[in-house]
Amino acid sequence: MKKIKIGIIGVTGYTGIELLEILSNHPMADIIFVGANSNFGPYINDEIPSLNLSKRLKIRKNLEILKLKNIDLIFSCLPGGGLISIYDKIKRTNARIIDLSGDFRLNKKSHEKWYGSKRNASTLKDFQYILPEINRAKINRKMNISNPGCYATSILLGLMPIAGKLKNLEDVIVDTKSGISGAGKSGKLEHSFSESYDNLSTYNVGDHRHSPEIEQLIFKESGKNINLIMVPHLLPIKRGIMSNIYISSKKPFNQQQILKSYNDYYSGSDFVKVLQTGLPKISAVQNTNICQIGIKVLPQDKTLLISSVIDNLTKGASGQAVQNMNLLFNLEEDLGL
Repeated sequence: MKKIKIGIIGVTGYTGIELLEILSNHPMADIIFVGANSNFGPYINDEIPSLNLSKRLKIRKNLEILKLKNIDLIFSCLPGGGLISIYDKIKRTNARIIDLSGDFRLNKKSHEKWYGSKRNASTLKDFQYILPEINRAKINRKMNISNPGCYATSILLGLMPIAGKLKNLEDVIVDTKSGISGAGKSGKLEHSFSESYDNLSTYNVGDHRHSPEIEQLIFKESGKNINLIMVPHLLPIKRGIMSNIYISSKKPFNQQQILKSYNDYYSGSDFVKVLQTGLPKISAVQNTNICQIGIKVLPQDKTLLISSVIDNLTKGASGQAVQNMNLLFNLEEDLGL
């Protein structure tokens, strides 16, 4: 089988570097282009000596990818708004695209509300939102993919097995914490070592852009409208997300029944591990494409805690993008991961 000819734009960000490291060890990946908005000129092999690349690749300007012929797949690791601004040009390559930003995750109305930018509704038809463990069966191999966000991944994987089973799912409280790399290479003071070390802080409470992404997929897959109360925090660690999801009910929860629901839901998913006892730790999933989920019915049996942990750069971004690439090109889902 012929290898997939791949280009990466936005390669010098955290997700771009993570993606490159994964793909450099993927048996079906032939990386033929790496691009950036700045810092172009050097060879990526010299910048990251650990890469297992078969050829030397110079970092070029992103739009130089338009000069290439016979490219099969483009990964966009550009920040929000980056791909939308050049999409009309990029689509001329006729390559499939996997976008790791939020540019194509939401419907037109929600995107304008949460991202503040207008988008041509026709471009939405080119993209599908795929979180493999939830909707892999719906993938269209002729379409592009909008890769889920990191918080959305941890929360949706934790919530979806039970979302369709509860009659009342109006208010869902999520206490979620991410390592500093989740903020990207923004250069903001609050993300610096001196501000984040030995500290824990909340941010974007009530207006995080992953909230509508979660609500949108839950409604699409289960028909349930939820009010997500999401409280994000920055942890003084490099990578990892822990999402603790709290659901209250007038009727008691049954721990074993809920655990069975999760085991059944993820029985065919190699990358989701449901713990049979105890709650997960971030350290158990760092540098992997694994999501670990733990379940605990709290005292008096009317509050359910679902704890979900992932690596924000791998399962929350680049690893999941490669997982989606495998599905898009009809490969084994865990290949190279």
